[in-house]
Amino acid sequence: ELGQAEEGMAGGQATENLSFEIDTWSNGDPEQGVNISGVAGGADLGELAFTNGIIINDGQRTDGKVEIVWQPDLGATFTTTGLNTNADFVDVDTSDFTPNDDFTFIISARVGGANEDLFIDNLVIQTGLFDLDADEDNLPDVYENDVAGDITSLDGLGTGPGPGEGTGDFDGDGITDFDEFENRTNPTKEDTDGDGLADGVESGTGEWVSADDTGTNPVKADSDGDGLLDGVENPDLPYDPDNPEDQPGSDPNLVDTDDDTVSDGQEIAKGRDPSTAQAAPRGYVQDFDGFPDGTTDLGDGSVIAGAAAEVVDGRLHLTKDGQGLGFSSFTIPAIKDSANGWTVTFDIEIFDGPGANDPADGLSFNYGNFDLGELGRAEEGMETIASVTDNLSFEIDTWRNGDAEQGVNIAEQTDGFKNDVEFTNGVILDDGGRVSGPVTISYNPATGASFKTEGLNTNADFEDAVLTTFVGDNTFNFGISARVGGANQDLFIDNFVLSLGTLGAPFQITEVTRDGTEVNLTWASKPNRIYLIERSEDMENDADDSNRDGIVGFWEEIDDGVESEGETTSFTDEVPEDSKKMFWRITDMGPAN
Repeated sequence: ELGQAEEGMAGGQATENLSFEIDTWSNGDPEQGVNISGVAGGADLGELAFTNGIIINDGQRTDGKVEIVWQPDLGATFTTTGLNTNADFVDVDTSDFTPNDDFTFIISARVGGANEDLFIDNLVIQTGLFDLDADEDNLPDVYENDVAGDITSLDGLGTGPGPGEGTGDFDGDGITDFDEFENRTNPTKEDTDGDGLADGVESGTGEWVSADDTGTNPVKADSDGDGLLDGVENPDLPYDPDNPEDQPGSDPNLVDTDDDTVSDGQEIAKGRDPSTAQAAPRGYVQDFDGFPDGTTDLGDGSVIAGAAAEVVDGRLHLTKDGQGLGFSSFTIPAIKDSANGWTVTFDIEIFDGPGANDPADGLSFNYGNFDLGELGRAEEGMETIASVTDNLSFEIDTWRNGDAEQGVNIAEQTDGFKNDVEFTNGVILDDGGRVSGPVTISYNPATGASFKTEGLNTNADFEDAVLTTFVGDNTFNFGISARVGGANQDLFIDNFVLSLGTLGAPFQITEVTRDGTEVNLTWASKPNRIYLIERSEDMENDADDSNRDGIVGFWEEIDDGVESEGETTSFTDEVPEDSKKMFWRITDMGPAN
């Protein structure tokens, strides 16, 4: 029996049933949450207990423990831990339900157009002992047998100190056996979650006081989800550059202790101090190389979402030909100062197998107030997503060949209303065809939006499209949204580069000359423009301090106010004497006045 998932057995599969339900759809919906329901004599008993709330946020992972107890004289108990909204129902009346020893147990689950991973582990079902406490120590015998193997080791009446059998604190962690039963830690393990902290110091308040009151969750090894175990994070101890994995100097309750937009775990992986803020990243680069096939977490703050999306052969595979797996996305966290303008480049390849149907459906690159992990609306940008009010989308619609809406376009969405500002109708690729080429996209608050593609049957060639309502914001995220349906196609993304500022075209450095430590740069410019000059020693994010100013970064700024000298402009940079190589980047920041 498949059941009705979060609706229990509401489809008439059973005439008698108790269901303990977790409804994850849709965030903000009044029916979402946790509840106990039932069927008696074929009639729906409705909600016997209910708490409304979000179970898991988009792009989030939750885990915890579920405990369900039913006793004919006391009713139903349903508790969970680790969810955003937890069940905490005790002795709920189920007197209309008629039990039977022939009844079976089932976990029923489902997904649809929206989906999620669900894992079940360590399932234990015991019957017949729930109302027994033979040793009268306030601990159910079934519980004692489950965690300790007998009913004598634990003592719910004892107050310690432990450790030892019958002391009341069997594991000696400073928490009584009864309190551990109540808060669902393990009374036989001093450190239930194995994070290096005894249960007794993990107070669960979310605020660090001291090593004896850490504020962390005793049943979650990484309370803040930053990739570091609670036991190694101690903000009272300074960052140790010689032993950062064991003494990072960070707070176990804060995912980003120094609030520099990079998680503590990522900073340790990059060899940085997570307790001292670094310069905010000025861009994002991802070539997807070096990841095993099937990777869905790049470990850089981005989110890969959707049933089809994964890294394959050093590229991001977002949709798959021959597989109707629905929506997929690749979203990137907000970057400081993005409202001043940005440029994105990436390579695209689309393939459609012959004969099955025309290629479908398409993709879009988006900049807006959507959440990380948002699947989006593919070739429709973020249209009709209630939580997204402001968005700028650059769209490639591959469905349907010959259709009047097919093609490439730019659209702005403000206060929930979407408006196309540029559009070219045409076939993107033929049935059974393959197209590939570079994509260049930019946003400039002064001049508008630009979108250029190469290698498609119909290419975008929009420059400085006027935006009438959309205004960028430094909190906006970036993302590619794609989908397939009954018709489908392969979509690959590679060599993704997002940088602040907007690039002019044609626009290139035409001459580089050196005199000692002075390097003179000359480039093709436009009159009445302002240019940003940046440099990098290895073109890898957070690798080197190119300016020798104590701040590392992907590209480090030299001057952001160089005025155009006309058709060509020159700038002299003095490089450090110990530099072995240097790269320069020049960005057109818009009109001078």
